[in-house]
Amino acid sequence: MLVDLVCTRTSDGVLLHGALAGPPSAAGALLGIHGAWGNFYGTPVARFLRDAPNRGLAALSINGRGHDLGSLGDGERCIGFLRDRFEDAPLDLQAAADLLAERGLHPFVAVAHSYGTHRATYWQAGEHASRAAALVLLSPAPELQAAADVFVDGAVEHHLARAAAAVAAGHPEQLIVLSSSAPVPMVAAAATVLSTWGPDTLADSRLHVGSLPMPVLVVSGSHEPAPYRERAEEVADGAPDGELVVLDDDHYYRRDPDALTETVLAWLDRRRVFDTGSTGVAVAGSERTAAKGDNDAI
Repeated sequence: MLVDLVCTRTSDGVLLHGALAGPPSAAGALLGIHGAWGNFYGTPVARFLRDAPNRGLAALSINGRGHDLGSLGDGERCIGFLRDRFEDAPLDLQAAADLLAERGLHPFVAVAHSYGTHRATYWQAGEHASRAAALVLLSPAPELQAAADVFVDGAVEHHLARAAAAVAAGHPEQLIVLSSSAPVPMVAAAATVLSTWGPDTLADSRLHVGSLPMPVLVVSGSHEPAPYRERAEEVADGAPDGELVVLDDDHYYRRDPDALTETVLAWLDRRRVFDTGSTGVAVAGSERTAAKGDNDAI
């Protein structure tokens, strides 16, 4: 299987890098959207670069401007999650959708992970977004307060107050260190802290999913912390056409990555999102399935 390294620019001039796999005559495409501190090659959505082409589909996994903590080397300005603004997410995702359209790859399904689920739902709720045929939301992330014991030293409110004070003083790029001992360095510009975790943040799938007209699959891992599992249930319940699958896995689906891709591709087949015919693929590793008005197992 050949994978093309691709790049595209957003309408405000940010260069995004990614990878595209699949036949030019594909029946459609999956658009992979990574989470916080993620990138196009190292998160669960990247696995579809391998598995989607085997079903006659293309897959595009692409960096948002908030990938990693930032990067250098391509002559572009360093943004990363360190300086990301959630409100810019539609610019990145629309550029990715435009790239698929230029290649004649439609319809497309957005497959987003963790913090990326907020980006995907916010984008699709906008009136100017290219419409996805379906959304797949993997492990929607809860608010920072719900996971503060893992990611934050001290009180979240203390760090938010510091960020607000810096922005008010005209220093939106002042770095705020929330934790130096968390699994990832919890450091970001003051304006980023407020945009991502502040009291008025739009980074919450629950705010947007209720207005989405397309079918929505929410996947959660039974080994995720309780706040993540609870958020997945809330997002699935909030979607007009929402469905929840719980897999015997963790937040990054490292225990059985094949079960994740099989689950998603089988759901797309059952919902007849793409015109690929019946694959007859059963879901592997599913612990529980909950669907509005449909109690059949996937």
